[in-house]
Amino acid sequence: METQFVTDATGTPVRVVMDYQDYVKIAEQLNLPLTATSTVQERNPLDWYSLTESANSILNGLVALASRERRNELNKVKPDQDRVKELETLRDEGIKVSRDTETFSSLEKMEQVIEKYSPILLAEKKKLQI
Repeated sequence: METQFVTDATGTPVRVVMDYQDYVKIAEQLNLPLTATSTVQERNPLDWYSLTESANSILNGLVALASRERRNELNKVKPDQDRVKELETLRDEGIKVSRDTETFSSLEKMEQVIEKYSPILLAEKKKLQI
């Protein structure tokens, strides 16, 4: 059963606990006007844990990759200083975001972190394969 919301006579959204079809029948019997409904998608309680693990894994992977590649670049006879700086910035950003308590304060924020940093991590990995 989906959670349904209707607007009462005062304009306040009210959660309908009964089956919506039953509500419609009662409203018709009482000659009450029916207003448009909206459906709320409830999140799976396990989303919190899976998003926390995913966001944390992506950020840790980014920090590890940037640190390793920075070290490899610095070990070259002529290190590319621009690449070293880019990797340092990437590493520092990953550390900063992973240590920020706001990062893990809501599902939406964790989804934003995953959406932003997952493509960066994948792109950095692709650079290594070329």
